[in-house]
Amino acid sequence: VRVPLSHRLGDEGSGFLALMQNFQKERLFLSIMGYMSAEMALSEAEQYARDRSAFGRPILGFQVTRHKLARMATLVQAAKSFTHQVADAMNRGEMVIEEVSQCKNFTSEVALEVCDHAVQIFGGMGYMRETLVERLYRDVRLLPIGGGTTEIMNEIISKCRGYIK
Repeated sequence: VRVPLSHRLGDEGSGFLALMQNFQKERLFLSIMGYMSAEMALSEAEQYARDRSAFGRPILGFQVTRHKLARMATLVQAAKSFTHQVADAMNRGEMVIEEVSQCKNFTSEVALEVCDHAVQIFGGMGYMRETLVERLYRDVRLLPIGGGTTEIMNEIISKCRGYIK
C-alpha cells in the first residue's frame, strides 16, 4: 500500500498507517530469521550426528536421530517455501496481511521446534555457550513475540478470514 507523501510527512493520524505498513515488512523479516535459524540449527545437528558416536557408532546410525532430522528438514523446507511465496507476493505489490501473519507464526513455530530438536541431538553439549545451537535456541524464543505476538497474529488472521466482525 502506497501512502501519499502528504500523509507520510506529519498529517495528524498518519503515523499509525505508516507504522502498520512497516509491520508487514518486519513480519516478513522475522519469518526469514525463523527459517534461516532453523536451517542453521538443522545443518549443525546433521553435522554433529555424523561426527558424534555413541555405543560404537555415529548417532546418525540410530533411527530416532534420522527421523528427527528428517522432520526438521521437512519443516525447514516448508517454512522456507512459505516465506519465499509471501515475499514474492509482497514484491508484486499484493496485500498479504493474512499470509504474512500466518508465515510469521509458522516460521516461529518451526524455528522453536527445530532448534529444540537440535539441542536434543547435541545432548548436554546443546546447552554449552560454545555451540551455535545453544545461541539459536535462545534467540528464536524472541520470534513469537517480536513484530506482534503469536496471539496478535492469530487475531489478524481471524479478522482477515471474517471470524471477527
